[in-house]
Amino acid sequence: MIKKPFEQWLYEDVQKVFGIKRIRNHPVLAEWLSVPDALPLEKPLLKLQNLIEMRIEAWNEDELKLNFIAPLLNEIDYNFLPHYAVFSQRYFSLQTDTVEANGRVEWLVSTGEQTPQKPFFFLHEYKAEKNSGNDPLGQLLIAMINAQIMNETPFSETSSFLYGCYNIGRIWFFVVLADKEYAVSRAYDATQTDD
Repeated sequence: MIKKPFEQWLYEDVQKVFGIKRIRNHPVLAEWLSVPDALPLEKPLLKLQNLIEMRIEAWNEDELKLNFIAPLLNEIDYNFLPHYAVFSQRYFSLQTDTVEANGRVEWLVSTGEQTPQKPFFFLHEYKAEKNSGNDPLGQLLIAMINAQIMNETPFSETSSFLYGCYNIGRIWFFVVLADKEYAVSRAYDATQTDD
């Protein structure tokens, strides 16, 4: 029996234990990342871009979360009750015949009003640029595997896909998990207007 918290999982461990594999390109990830430019958000995004460019090297994880990530996420209304809502710092527990894992998920979109019921989008793990530890991809993947198990009864046509992202300072990576395959985007730099 493997027992360890989410924060100790490496992506290689998740691959081996749960039989998932990374693929280079995934059509769902490509479709997700091909969204047109967010022109109505241009002014707030430029303000945040200037802020991160000036301050990113000095911020710790909480400062990154409060000064950049939260304002960025608040530009979009992710609460659409009763269909889905935003949850933060929610405790998840994974139990299979061979694995016990648990931890707090930083931020997610899920069905449910008071507690996450069927998660489908994760922003798990944001790390400061300096002194970042652990494996953010591993932590994201174990949380997404946990959601796959929670979501065993589909709620829509796209329920077999889970979406997520993690970031290290200014760099963001977007991830799709579909059944036993996952794909990771190229690195997106929050200080670059095109990204």
